[in-house]
Amino acid sequence: MNVSEDILKKWRKSPTSPVWVFHGEEDFLRGELLREAPVIFVPDESTRPFNSDKLYGPETTIDQIISLARSFPMMAERRLIVVREAERVLRAKPEGTAGKSRKKQNDDPLLQYLDNPNPDTILIFDLDKFGARNQSPFKELVAKAQVVEFPVMKENEVVDWIRARATASGRTISAEAARMMTTYLGISLRAHANELEKLLSFSTGKEIGVKDVEQVVGASRENNVFELTKAIGSGNKPLAVSIALHLLDQGKDQRQFIFVMLSRFIEQLIIAREMSGKNENEKNIAEAIGLYGGAAYFVKEIVQQARRYSRERLDRAMKAIVEAEAQTRRVSTNDELLIETLVLNLIPS
Repeated sequence: MNVSEDILKKWRKSPTSPVWVFHGEEDFLRGELLREAPVIFVPDESTRPFNSDKLYGPETTIDQIISLARSFPMMAERRLIVVREAERVLRAKPEGTAGKSRKKQNDDPLLQYLDNPNPDTILIFDLDKFGARNQSPFKELVAKAQVVEFPVMKENEVVDWIRARATASGRTISAEAARMMTTYLGISLRAHANELEKLLSFSTGKEIGVKDVEQVVGASRENNVFELTKAIGSGNKPLAVSIALHLLDQGKDQRQFIFVMLSRFIEQLIIAREMSGKNENEKNIAEAIGLYGGAAYFVKEIVQQARRYSRERLDRAMKAIVEAEAQTRRVSTNDELLIETLVLNLIPS
């Protein structure tokens, strides 16, 4: 059971925790849960407009949020309040407390509310980055609310998510086909959800297979991670940069995945170069670099790309990826410039 399914299960039980905090880079899962919340907590559509509020941190104050949270539902059992982009409102000090430590304020409306929340209100704060857990109010939120992190999924987790989502739609997708989707699209769940909808409409069989993915998802050249590595390996600098920047535009989760996929690509080139030099057959090379089923079709192209590089050039390429990824953890970066520079550095002369 993934984090979303676990939360839905808890929400459908009554009573549930009155205060929740969602945070993390995987904003697609957070968004889906927030769209489901009004249906669960205010099931009567006729009363939902009066009992379901969506606020935005930059446009409201904690006093306004808490005042609304303390009010009673209208002709319904519960009221739902969702605060998107909640970073600013949670980090802002209460009115009239400038220069004072927040945790020492007896009149802090959020801390007071956490001590005695309205049992008839579900209050959900949604934000990208949670604050320091030893500082107020994040310390109190950890202790008194349900705080849930949504980290970016790893590739194998995305494969499992794709397969589970297809099953929930009454169909299945093979593991090979799901892995091929991650090769094409990266780890953006939003992109996978959109393409899976197309696959469910396009394919006629009970199970979605590799050929279906090749025809539907692979047709989206600008979204295709394989096309990025192909452009790099063939030395097409303008196309490689264009695809990389397009992938980066799809969401904040894509930067890390680009690093992962480029590392994987260079590793494949290293293995392919060494094995082809020893006259290994393509089937063995495909298995060694992790290409199975229909994906094994690409091994011939990877071998050809590997021959464009010296081993020293491949080692420098891998070092460039590691240094670029490390740079994002040390300082604030211009992601577009960073990725463009990296891609150009990986292309053989």
